[in-house]
Amino acid sequence: MLIQIFRPLVRMLLRLNVPFHVVSDILKWVYVDVANKYFGINNKKPTKSRIAVITGLSRIQVDQQLKLNLFNADNSHRKWHRAGRVLTGWVEDKDYQNHHGKPKIIAIEDDSNINFTKLVEKYSGGATYKSVLDELLQAEAVVVNSDNQVELIKPFYLSENDPDDIQNVDFLGLSTQYLLETIDHNIDPDRDHPRFQRIVLHDKLPKSLANLAESYARKKSQELANDVDEYIEHLIQHSELEDDQELIPYIGVGIYFYKADNDENPL
Repeated sequence: MLIQIFRPLVRMLLRLNVPFHVVSDILKWVYVDVANKYFGINNKKPTKSRIAVITGLSRIQVDQQLKLNLFNADNSHRKWHRAGRVLTGWVEDKDYQNHHGKPKIIAIEDDSNINFTKLVEKYSGGATYKSVLDELLQAEAVVVNSDNQVELIKPFYLSENDPDDIQNVDFLGLSTQYLLETIDHNIDPDRDHPRFQRIVLHDKLPKSLANLAESYARKKSQELANDVDEYIEHLIQHSELEDDQELIPYIGVGIYFYKADNDENPL
């Protein structure tokens, strides 16, 4: 299991020039942090001695790690999500398509109902047009011309095949975290009601048909993602009518397409 998890991760880390000792130091801190947060007894914080026992580290090492704070959570996933929704709406909404079915070049703001400001109001879930525009410009998904019009350059938020893109690196951590949290929930014997988790795999597909399979999976997955996104957003908007709601940090669905590389061998 560890080899299967570490192999693609190490491949990415090596491309990013991250040496082993950096990963080792971070893993040591994470071991102590997780043990301290989740492995107490009778709802009490674990002692340093207990953390040392279950992590295999010395009490001195545990004490050193507890004094550090390596993780700074941010709300970048909200920016990704809102920007991605705007791009999807721009591509799929017929009001924002030209007669060739391609996304229109639209004004940032004008007297019509078809402009970038209205697009953001319709699809972002409450973000300002300025914040979304800044995000899309930074991601090089759009350009603004001299007439103050916005043109869509690429219909996705994150850049492709660029290991130096910090947005891609952040998204890697976020996506992997959510998938592993779901798996951890489902294999934990102390938890009831497993979360939805499925994977579809086929072998012996002719290489000439691989693009058709990927195109079909992309189309259906995007439709599902849009449908789930709209439904959850509807629930959120409706919940504002009620007071004193207890909120959860996040909820969602992750979808990905898998295709084995030619040089990829099973373990």
